Amino acid sequence: MNFKKMISAVISLLCFCAVLGILLLFLAMRFVHSTPTGFTESAEELQNPYIGWYQIHNYMVSDDTDYDLSGILKREYHAGLVLLEFNLKNYADRPISEQGLSFLDQVLQSWQSTGRQLIVRFFYDWDGDVAASEPRELSLILNHMSQTAEAVNRYSDCVYILQGIFIGPWGEMHGSSYANAEDMLTLTSHLASVTDPKIFLAVRTPQQWRLLTGSTTPLDRSEAFSGTFASRLSLFNDGMLGSETDLNTYAVGSASGSFSLYHKNSRQDEIGFQQLLCSYVPNGGEVVIPNPRNDFAAAVKDLSSTHVSYLNSAYDDNVFSKWRAHTCRENSPYNGMSGFDYISRHLGYRYVLRSFECPSMLPWEKNAAVNITLQNTGFSNCYRPFDVSLILVKKETGETCSLAVETDTRFWNPGEEIRLTIPVTVREYATGTYDLYFQISDPVSGHRVLPANEGTRSEYGFFLGSMDISILPK
Repeated sequence: MNFKKMISAVISLLCFCAVLGILLLFLAMRFVHSTPTGFTESAEELQNPYIGWYQIHNYMVSDDTDYDLSGILKREYHAGLVLLEFNLKNYADRPISEQGLSFLDQVLQSWQSTGRQLIVRFFYDWDGDVAASEPRELSLILNHMSQTAEAVNRYSDCVYILQGIFIGPWGEMHGSSYANAEDMLTLTSHLASVTDPKIFLAVRTPQQWRLLTGSTTPLDRSEAFSGTFASRLSLFNDGMLGSETDLNTYAVGSASGSFSLYHKNSRQDEIGFQQLLCSYVPNGGEVVIPNPRNDFAAAVKDLSSTHVSYLNSAYDDNVFSKWRAHTCRENSPYNGMSGFDYISRHLGYRYVLRSFECPSMLPWEKNAAVNITLQNTGFSNCYRPFDVSLILVKKETGETCSLAVETDTRFWNPGEEIRLTIPVTVREYATGTYDLYFQISDPVSGHRVLPANEGTRSEYGFFLGSMDISILPK
């Protein structure tokens, strides 16, 4: 009898455990239902970091420089580029003085406070008289590089690109006695060695890039952003679209398909070279001299092919007038927009959110998958890594949770769709309705990167839609 009671008790206990287990499993189960918002592409002008139109500010460095820098501090804090040009002609026969270096530091510090990203260029001549302005000894230029690098490196968080190698009129690497292969190699190698590897360097032509890297093939994905010299060396073209050769940036002739360290190639060849190279390093400059090469359609084709991400806002207004006179006719949000505004909105990267979904999951699965699709419709990649996050905000309580998205935004290529899948461990979340937001931000400056979409933006990012987590299916 006792045995039967024991068996009955065991069976009862097992039944209780089974029921309890089923109950616990039921309580642990989660059903997910998502409601996406609509995604409409916007033609809005966005103020995102590292791209767009830059403004030039010139500074003559001297022992008694008395510039009023308060005007810089009063500028509105926002993303965007400026080009700071420093003329060192007062030190063509001696090292830069403590007063001169202090002034350089003050200028960089003041611009850092504005939140802008800085392109910096040093040279000795802005009057077209290189021979009279540059040092007579190469060693003095090397010393100036070392001296200025100390200040530049202190602001490596905001110094984006260091253009040129201190030689040539306006630092454009021509017309100088040092613009020969041996001296340029010496200068570039030294500049790379004394500056922070995070800072991009830039040379004037693709042929100079080949000469200085010792490579006739463009950078590829395996070496991109690795901190090597080649992965730091970008381009700036201050003769952009100015003629068939971009004012001697390229050679006259037909395409050959082969490249040399010492010779320029045709326009067709060099644009193809830049199309590969500038997937991984920035390209920019200024457009000049109205001619058929900078008619709107031809300009868009070349700016896109060479992945141009920044241009001088002040020059050439005669070219800008042509673009403003052109009206875009296309089945897109840009229909009816001026050519100038179209180009403005496509310099650099431009991310458009295309879709968001959270597919149904089986009740016993741990993770729901949030799928987001976006497209880069700009001319170029971004060359700095951004932080990407999915933000969940519980409607009932306002509680938030931020999920980092594993992706490298530097490889979000122009024209391509980017598909992101973010796992959400729904069992860790209380049941209820969550608003989902997508956020891209620059970890260095803290600036948000805005998508080109109409819709709701908040402190959390761009509103994707909502997700219901429940223990019963809806």
